[in-house]
Amino acid sequence: MKDVTLGRIVVAASSLSGHVLPMLRIGAHLQEEGHDVTVVSAPEFRDDVERARLRLVPLGPAAHVPPPSQPPRVPIPRLLRRLLLGLAELESTFVSPLAAQYDALERVLAEDSVDVVLADLTFTGVLPLLLKDGPRPSVFVVGVGPITLSSTDTPPFGMAWAPRPDMDYEGVHRVVQGIFLRGVHKSLNRALGTRGARPSPVSLVDWPRLADRLLQLTVPAFEYPRRDLPETVDFVGPVLSDNVATFDPPDWWPEMLSARTVVHVTQGTFDNHDQDRLIGSTLTALEGADAVVVATTGRPVEGTDLPPNAFAAEWLPYSALLSHVDVMITNGGYGGVQHALRYGIPLIVAGETSDKAEVAARIAYTGVGVNLGTAAPSPARIRTAVDEVLATSDYRAAAQRVGADIAESRALDRIGQWVSSATRTPGVHK
Repeated sequence: MKDVTLGRIVVAASSLSGHVLPMLRIGAHLQEEGHDVTVVSAPEFRDDVERARLRLVPLGPAAHVPPPSQPPRVPIPRLLRRLLLGLAELESTFVSPLAAQYDALERVLAEDSVDVVLADLTFTGVLPLLLKDGPRPSVFVVGVGPITLSSTDTPPFGMAWAPRPDMDYEGVHRVVQGIFLRGVHKSLNRALGTRGARPSPVSLVDWPRLADRLLQLTVPAFEYPRRDLPETVDFVGPVLSDNVATFDPPDWWPEMLSARTVVHVTQGTFDNHDQDRLIGSTLTALEGADAVVVATTGRPVEGTDLPPNAFAAEWLPYSALLSHVDVMITNGGYGGVQHALRYGIPLIVAGETSDKAEVAARIAYTGVGVNLGTAAPSPARIRTAVDEVLATSDYRAAAQRVGADIAESRALDRIGQWVSSATRTPGVHK
């Protein structure tokens, strides 16, 4: 850490672990640059915050984001299923925690002047700050998931449709926001009203437009092109965190290193309670294949009944694992997907909850992998997809192109530049 404090920064992260970890990496970098950084997040991440040598102000229980609802087992049309899941998740992830998030943030703001608040995309607790009169710090949204902003060039977020170049989606947005999202918008304004804020002038998916800047954690090559993208959006690249220095390889590591083909499968760290939906199906699909399957569970490994060609661990550092992986099967976590792309690994994605269907759609659109279109694919579909990706060089070539852009990005440095610029012009927001 530098001797002179440059600015007072608040890093605000919701209780989603996939969001907290990159936000902590950003906070640690800013503190190394000489800023005074406070983290507002869930108390279960206290150890992670303290390891980063940052201070935690804990969120209250009402700010907890529950795991997403599982897709219904009964056969209903895919778009209707996605609509029902999406509406429930907008309420539980963006609206319900808002008041408790703001309360914790307000406690920090009351302690001393703050120069910049960096809020992850789901930390809507900054909205009352943006929708009240009076001075405030700069507010930067950190895009820890795909861009949600409405555009005439892209379908509404949540539909998981790839854009067509000859289509104007303005009318579709009007219908979705005016009819399907009407109830969510009313809930949002009720939550804002409880904290003395004005109603939101934009739809919930467009709330980052109200901030001073959106720092998007990806590269343009992994996002849909938009001619009407606000000038406040900056593609800074992903924040990819690992600590390989403390990694003790498991006993089976040499067998993986000697394998002709390595397939990695993961259900991430959040929506991973029913591991049969993807990990179990993958193990069944590839049992007996001329490949080693490495599964990371994101939770303690239960049982040892694995096929002979499969290994499992709760966690493995991607900086140690991914250079040996030929194909990655994932439920579509934004950070994990981009970590794979950094290594030029083609992807097979099976995700419907949270923002994972949108990540899956971008994987198919950019040609870096196969979108299975469901969170619970059959072993037969998985095996077919693995065979296709391994036999078709176009997927790897596309992944390598995106990976080259990711390798050239410098997310932490870019974010540091924006923060330092804001601390040099304090008090401009009235």
